[in-house]
Amino acid sequence: MLRKMMKHLVNNPWLKVLSVLLSVVLWMVVVKMADPDFTKPFSVPVEILNKDVIRAMGKVPDIVGDTDIAVFYISGPRSYVEDMTGDDFSVTADLSQVDLTQDGERKLIPIEISAKKNDKKIEIVKKTVNMQITLEDLSEQKFVISPEATGTPGDGCAIGDVEVIPNLLQVSGPESIVSQINRVSASINVDGVSGDVSDNVKPTLYDENGDMISSDLLEMNQNVVTIRAKILSTKSIPIRCQVSGAPADGYEYKGVEYAPEEVLVKGEASLLNSISAINIPEGVVNIEGEKEDKEVVVDITPYLGESGVSLVDEATNQILVRVLIEKKETKMFSFPVERIQVTGLDPDFELTFSGNSAQISVRASREEIGTLQTGDINAALDVSGLEPGTHTLQLNVVLPSDKFEVVDTVNVQVTITDKNAQPEVEDDEGQEGVNRPDGGGASGDTMVDRDENDAGQDREE
Repeated sequence: MLRKMMKHLVNNPWLKVLSVLLSVVLWMVVVKMADPDFTKPFSVPVEILNKDVIRAMGKVPDIVGDTDIAVFYISGPRSYVEDMTGDDFSVTADLSQVDLTQDGERKLIPIEISAKKNDKKIEIVKKTVNMQITLEDLSEQKFVISPEATGTPGDGCAIGDVEVIPNLLQVSGPESIVSQINRVSASINVDGVSGDVSDNVKPTLYDENGDMISSDLLEMNQNVVTIRAKILSTKSIPIRCQVSGAPADGYEYKGVEYAPEEVLVKGEASLLNSISAINIPEGVVNIEGEKEDKEVVVDITPYLGESGVSLVDEATNQILVRVLIEKKETKMFSFPVERIQVTGLDPDFELTFSGNSAQISVRASREEIGTLQTGDINAALDVSGLEPGTHTLQLNVVLPSDKFEVVDTVNVQVTITDKNAQPEVEDDEGQEGVNRPDGGGASGDTMVDRDENDAGQDREE
């Protein structure tokens, strides 16, 4: 019976075809179960082709909204779909296909999407069919490229001159976009470097808010520029200031303070080695007639000295100079008259002082005035050419140093008498009589005599 069945199957071609079809269907079912269909969405920027067609008209396209982002999804076996990314697709819009006869300002450009791989295995379904554009006038502007350095150089180093070559960029594109450009910069990273560096970079466009401007509709005459940064040595330099003028009478200059006391400068090592301080010259800070501390803000930039030396931080150019001024203290001293050195007294005369001491007022700083004693003071009196009688004279006070000063003029009263003169006496009737032979000085006065021996000889004669 088995033989009859085999013979029937072999001799029946329709059964052969049916068996083959069943095998194929079974294989497809197995494949689908092992590698089922999968769907994956994509959003890919549209590459704009043939922009020259519009530019030749003196126009440029301006994208409406986000229509230059193609949204689509693909479906197919999971093994093919899952590993595909946006880079695996060519998404283009050809401006040569624009229909200028379309009504309205907006023009529709068909978006073409094709897979770079697995194109036979997947199906592409578009959600964004057209890119929408409006036509704007073409605008061209030139911008100076500002060089910028980012990062912090190595220890003991600072950023010097940074330059861009070429430093002029021409940008063309839709007027609405070009007009937003506020500045153009090129940046180089100097983080951790200790020597001069250079790099080739793409200029970056910014609007007035500092936001980056990026558009496929913009064209630049330089896509890459060269930027170079010079790396300099640094040195901390102290501040010094020459103060001019003198404070008011009775006040003393005590010194000067700075904030900050030193600044960080940069330059070639050979130049920095020759600088020991930044000197603010005399005349910038004047304290003439001042009675209290004085503060002056000084820009030290002109006093950096050597060309090629500058501040690491330009904001530190303002230095606060504070001049300290202190009021002097006054102290009164009673100077014994017997210590006054009298010169120029005629040998025939004698001198007496009115009182036992002279009051000397001395002024000095708080620290110094406490160190001065009466014994440190000297005084002299010149009576040359003076005749007998009572005189008020200025005392010449000598202090131990110029740290001290006499506040007021010191006057003393002296009486000079002639030793050889016969004193006049009154007779009983109140008339002047003969001179008294004994003569004498006034009681209670201090007297300066000649040598006693000379005086005795005079009396004998």
